[in-house]
Amino acid sequence: MTQKLRPADGGPGKYVVLILSTDPVAAALLGGLVETLGYLVRFYGPPEPAETALRRERPSIALIDCADPTLMREDVLGRARMRDVSVVIFGTPDALRSVRALVAEHDLDTLIMPAAVDAIDDALRNAVADC
Repeated sequence: MTQKLRPADGGPGKYVVLILSTDPVAAALLGGLVETLGYLVRFYGPPEPAETALRRERPSIALIDCADPTLMREDVLGRARMRDVSVVIFGTPDALRSVRALVAEHDLDTLIMPAAVDAIDDALRNAVADC
């Protein structure tokens, strides 16, 4: 069973996770799971540019839906890196295969959806370790 980290022990309670997806249902479901792990969740709101959401929310981690070509771009990933935002991308196995080169180039963590809570927890803990 996944153990929640508490803010007192340096856990994720102090970390903001920004979910970037144009699929509101997927974003809400993923956000609910992330919140149960103790992270603060914020959402990107299209048609807002992803860069604006990164600047506004100042997240520690950005969860990016790799199925959306308006989000899986070099400039978005570069801006996240410039702001010291750890990026984890999520999507179906097919969607993740289609962005394999970007994943390798940027050394990104990935989540295959639907993901188990333990897989989400592991990916976020790895991202927090990079913060």
